[in-house]
Amino acid sequence: MLLEIINSCLCNSLHHNPNLVYALLYKRELFEQFRSHPSFQDIMQNLDTIIGFFSQRLEQAGSDLSVERVQEVIKKGAVALPKDRLKKFPELKFKYVEEDQPEDFFIPYVWSLVFNSAVGLYWNPQGIELFSMDSA
Repeated sequence: MLLEIINSCLCNSLHHNPNLVYALLYKRELFEQFRSHPSFQDIMQNLDTIIGFFSQRLEQAGSDLSVERVQEVIKKGAVALPKDRLKKFPELKFKYVEEDQPEDFFIPYVWSLVFNSAVGLYWNPQGIELFSMDSA
């Protein structure tokens, strides 16, 4: 799923994701394990196209580039990359599925938000008990 999300970010809004492209270039070896897996061939083809395109642009820009210069090359390259070089995929859709007892997650989460962001209110951490520690 994560590969699909990365692919969607790059195919649909490459010019808004220069930091993602930078991270892909910096950690490109992480994707080696997915190249030979048949389930990821289409997505990896897109990622390889993007990594190859930007790697070539960075090589042309010279060696010993600063982070700022790399970001600049990525931003200019994002505009120059022909959109037809990337395979199109259906739009990703996600659905929230509620668990049997969502309060097990939401009550402690909401209370942590209240405790940590209640500006102007003093909370004594020793006086807060969300759940009884008594196991009986």
